[in-house]
Amino acid sequence: MEQDVRSFYQEEALRIDKEKEKLGKDYNRIAWSRLIVFLAAVILLYMGLTERPGKIIYLIGGIAGFAAFLFLIRLHDGIEKKQRLLAARETAVRAYPERFTDGWRDFPENGSRYLEMDTDYSHDVVKDLDLIGPGSLYQMISICQTTYGKWRLADTLLSPLLRVKELKKRQEAISELAEKKEFLLDYESVVRQAFVDERQHPLRIGKEGARPARSYKPGKIRFAVWMAFLMIFVPAMNVAVISCILLGLIQPAWVLVSFIVGYAVTAGCREKLESMTGGIFSTEMTKGRVYPVFQTIKNEEFSSEMLRDFHDRVAGDDGMLNAQRRLSHLADLKNLDYNPLLGMLMTGFLGWNFFLAFLAYRWDRQCGSAFAGSFDIIGELEELGSLAVLSIVRRTTIPELDENEKGIRFREMLHPLIDPDSVVANSGTLESPMTIITGSNMSGKTTFMRTVAVNLVLSYIGAGVTAEYFCSGIRRIFTSMRVQDDVAGGISTFYAEILRIKAMADYIRNDNEIPALCLIDEIFKGTNSADRIVGAEEAIRKLSEGDSMVVVTTHDFELCSLTGKDGTPAENFHFEEYYEGDKLKFDYTMKDGPCTTRNARALLKMAGLMEE
Repeated sequence: MEQDVRSFYQEEALRIDKEKEKLGKDYNRIAWSRLIVFLAAVILLYMGLTERPGKIIYLIGGIAGFAAFLFLIRLHDGIEKKQRLLAARETAVRAYPERFTDGWRDFPENGSRYLEMDTDYSHDVVKDLDLIGPGSLYQMISICQTTYGKWRLADTLLSPLLRVKELKKRQEAISELAEKKEFLLDYESVVRQAFVDERQHPLRIGKEGARPARSYKPGKIRFAVWMAFLMIFVPAMNVAVISCILLGLIQPAWVLVSFIVGYAVTAGCREKLESMTGGIFSTEMTKGRVYPVFQTIKNEEFSSEMLRDFHDRVAGDDGMLNAQRRLSHLADLKNLDYNPLLGMLMTGFLGWNFFLAFLAYRWDRQCGSAFAGSFDIIGELEELGSLAVLSIVRRTTIPELDENEKGIRFREMLHPLIDPDSVVANSGTLESPMTIITGSNMSGKTTFMRTVAVNLVLSYIGAGVTAEYFCSGIRRIFTSMRVQDDVAGGISTFYAEILRIKAMADYIRNDNEIPALCLIDEIFKGTNSADRIVGAEEAIRKLSEGDSMVVVTTHDFELCSLTGKDGTPAENFHFEEYYEGDKLKFDYTMKDGPCTTRNARALLKMAGLMEE
């Protein structure tokens, strides 16, 4: 199955290469045709506006030539749009093979900007589990291009328990999207094309931790009476002058005078017009690229409730797709203004910017409200699609979440961020309030704890988990893994760990409705062995009170015989090494009972720090 998925993206990459070559040839051919037609139209117009026999025929030919020129411009723009979309699709396609290996670690977007957001989980948990940041789950799966989509995915990973209330709907939507590889490519491509420049994004980053604010707000566009007067005056003046020239009442040179007057009036008001239209023409949303996003949603059929709701809101009677369609047409008209020569002619002869301002005003009154809410759908679908990516590039299953389940049961559970060709699966059950994991250095103890926790997070947010079977209750996750000192704050590594464990104990003491799962790596490793063992015993007992669970890795075998306050013994698992000749090897497989081997001497010898 994995090979079939990889082949799909390889074949798509080859198809894109062929399409790029064809579009390139079409683009060059129309570019030359457009230049030739324009020159011919200029010559014909000149002959039609000067005294010579049959000048009316020349004038008609010149006008027809300009009409053909405009048609070729639209045709040329259409090919350019296809090229941009194809380039966006190529970027999306080539990212998928990287996700099957460790190549995704070079992806530029890792969500680090969101690590300071207010979150359900502490930032320590997020960093310990590699949910966001360099080498994170966010970095591997994100297909988000919009500011809101990126924020939404980060918020989901930072506060997974908030998504549990809509778990069933999310599971169905994400599972369905995982089966729609072609749609996800189409969707990522059109969104990537639409939001190619985040500096001109209609959703801007607000203060740290806040939902992105909208730069466009409906009902803010204005169209004053003086604007309406000038919108009529400029083209009427030019029509009157041209008519008088054709009737022989004035000299042809007067057309230049009327053009200059019209251009001066229109260009002089351009800055004012931009401000009164809310600046919508300076954002990506009016460049004709957003409409295909909604067209892509409309053209797809969905069966899950959440995706059907998105579809209905786009294609239904609320005007969302219609708002995008009309804005796309408005954007096409604005694009004519970007052509230096054509834009100058339309500005001087038609007062084009006044017409654009009026059309923007009318669109804002009729469609602005629907448009303003449409970006939520784009971002939410990006977030769900990103979570579906995991099920495309990894073997996943839908987990079971049972509020009455006291333990965590799993079969063939994998860490989603480790290369599938080298990752090792584990099966077992964690059900004791106290679990002690011992084992050799580098044998996989910490990775195992992260594997459990990351799959728990995935199960809370409706994503597939990387296991053949996974069942758990709902628990709030606490971690103490990558503990660092704070020299500036005068906090040692040992004290930093104490603060983390204190936060766990405080949560449990408050008897919260959601029980805790505390994952501690090498507990109290920053102090002497005597204090470490006594302190660890007391801490583990406190963290196992009520319905809470604590899982601890340690090299202190004294903790293996730990019992709870009621005399219940801690459950023991271990990881161990083996040797092939003089080489140290690991199978990274969890085994029952405490560890019986040590490898510190072997590692020191391998490093040349200890004699045979």
